[in-house]
Amino acid sequence: MDRKKKKQASTKSAANVEQQRKALKQRFLDRTVNIIMRVGGEVLLNKFNPIFLEKLYEVRYPVLKAKAAPGANIPKPIIIKFNKLLLKLIEEVELELPNGNKIPLSWYLSEGMTLSACVGEFDISNGPRFEEIKEAFSFCSYDSEFHRHLQQILGELTTDACGFLCDFEDHIYNADVSMTPYFAKFNPDNDILIYAHKPETENIAVTNGKRKVIRMGWLTPDFEWEHFTVKSSLLGFERKGLDVPLEMYFTLHTLKRLQERINIIPGIMHRILVLIFMQPQIPHHWKRDYSLVEYRVSDQKVGYLVVKLHGTKLVVHTFLFLTNNDTPEGEKLGRLLGIVKEDKKYMEIDNLRDFNAYHFEQNEKLSQLFKDAGCGSLLKLGHLKEFTTGKTADKNSESIERYLDAAGDFRERYYSDPIDSGSHDRI
Repeated sequence: MDRKKKKQASTKSAANVEQQRKALKQRFLDRTVNIIMRVGGEVLLNKFNPIFLEKLYEVRYPVLKAKAAPGANIPKPIIIKFNKLLLKLIEEVELELPNGNKIPLSWYLSEGMTLSACVGEFDISNGPRFEEIKEAFSFCSYDSEFHRHLQQILGELTTDACGFLCDFEDHIYNADVSMTPYFAKFNPDNDILIYAHKPETENIAVTNGKRKVIRMGWLTPDFEWEHFTVKSSLLGFERKGLDVPLEMYFTLHTLKRLQERINIIPGIMHRILVLIFMQPQIPHHWKRDYSLVEYRVSDQKVGYLVVKLHGTKLVVHTFLFLTNNDTPEGEKLGRLLGIVKEDKKYMEIDNLRDFNAYHFEQNEKLSQLFKDAGCGSLLKLGHLKEFTTGKTADKNSESIERYLDAAGDFRERYYSDPIDSGSHDRI
């Protein structure tokens, strides 16, 4: 490129940058005026000096963003994903003002905080106008209920964003928001620090050898592991002596089965896995020497965690989808339809992603059959498609009806007993 063209390109680039800067400034001013109007209308807006509003842009807080904490070796794609998740969560929240008006949280974290911080520094001795403006924004002072609510929301949103990224087979993440200006007054930085923690695995002896396990727990607000214990009686095990809480573990095989059979974002599944055992009452089915603990997503049962007692340790061995053999609902479904494990696998009703692809809720006959078997909860989980990893094309539920009709005729012709328990999952 010759010198003339380089100069033209440079001039054009500088013009674009300036144009973007002006657009951002105008958006900032428009939002600031909008916030003032929602707080006190035109009466309040007229009390502000236009020059003051212009100058706010120059002292604005930087955009809230996350970065890896010092020493935390977190891949850049994880940080990018966290920022996108947090932005999406923030954009879905509104803050209610004392007068009932609402403003988007994203506005308040930038324009609103800049405005309230500057107004908070007004010297009321300069005249009644300053006193009136300061009084109008007193609801959002640092020691106000409004600001404490803001801090709570921001803490919850960052926790949720971390939760989406967590994976016991990789890392558990948490976020430190304490040095953002919402917690550290007037801090010019606006960075969330992300920490990564690698769960520790160990091998423990079970009935048929050793299994690689992770001890049940989660991170505390102080970024320390908190391990959980559970009374075996809450899972149906017979008490022997004192009913003391026991250490709880889950196998890596359990995580694998959760991913295969539910197949939504690992952070959601793994957090549910932990929360189940923190309940004061844990819904379960006792099966002679092990417990089937209900696993629910969106308050709908999707299957069971198989828990066994090994000495003084409780171990989750695997996860069974609701239609699988060895679950009460799966066994009943097999009896009602005259099918075995291989049939369920062939029809692809042995995991949530494929099950949802059939849209059985739109098929009156089949939906009733699933309800009769106790699997009706699966019909209410179509919305989880949004959180499913990978894509699955919609399936025709009528193909299931044709298969069942054909399978029924085949068994009636060749087998005296139409029901075969089939092979079982490794538990």
